[in-house]
Amino acid sequence: LKGESLTPPPLFPLEAEAGLAVFKELKLVDVQGHPTMGKAGRPWIFDFAASVFGSYDVESGRRLIREFFLFVAKKNSKSTLASALMLSCLLRNWRDSAEFLIIAPTVEIANWSFLPARDMVMHDDELSDLCLVQAHYRQITHRNTGATLKVVAAATETVGGKKATGILCDEAWVFGKMPNAENMLREACGGLASRPEGFVIWLSTQSEEAPAGVFKQKLDYARGVRDGRIDDNSFQPVLYEF
Repeated sequence: LKGESLTPPPLFPLEAEAGLAVFKELKLVDVQGHPTMGKAGRPWIFDFAASVFGSYDVESGRRLIREFFLFVAKKNSKSTLASALMLSCLLRNWRDSAEFLIIAPTVEIANWSFLPARDMVMHDDELSDLCLVQAHYRQITHRNTGATLKVVAAATETVGGKKATGILCDEAWVFGKMPNAENMLREACGGLASRPEGFVIWLSTQSEEAPAGVFKQKLDYARGVRDGRIDDNSFQPVLYEF
């Protein structure tokens, strides 16, 4: 009501600034003129990205906010945000052979997330030298660390056995309609226990049907944290809704 940001300021401003410096230089190839995220992005996008980057404590090597939930209306560049955010995490990552995953419920949604990230790398000379794009796997590999960003379609590909450092679940409302989604996502996130810098980001637009399944569970929990009914400082909800 006051016109203030729904996202609290980052815990570690210097780490947030370092992450944003990478994030804002990424190019939007599917926009006329190929502007950078810094020129085309809205303030709320930078606020959310800063809170993710700035939740990491460099001295302890731990991430103090481990889970994020972003709920936003359609046509607000959510999939582009997902691509840029996870690509930035890949570029800023220090762990050799780390895995970053974008889990999408369908192949189509997986492509929406992968294609912007692919183009951000291929249309930047420095990133093209630094990263290997394997489009047929929907994977980007950092040549120096061996770390990977992979986009997985949950409907057709397995996500078990992963030891991911960072996971982003795109269009979480669709997972709510999938009968085995809760078990699948729990298995996908299991590797975070051995990654103190790890995180999970839930992204979703408004659902076309009443929230159900794992999506309803996460949405109810996020609303509880936002409203102060649930005390969980490691969970950050950013909910744009009526």
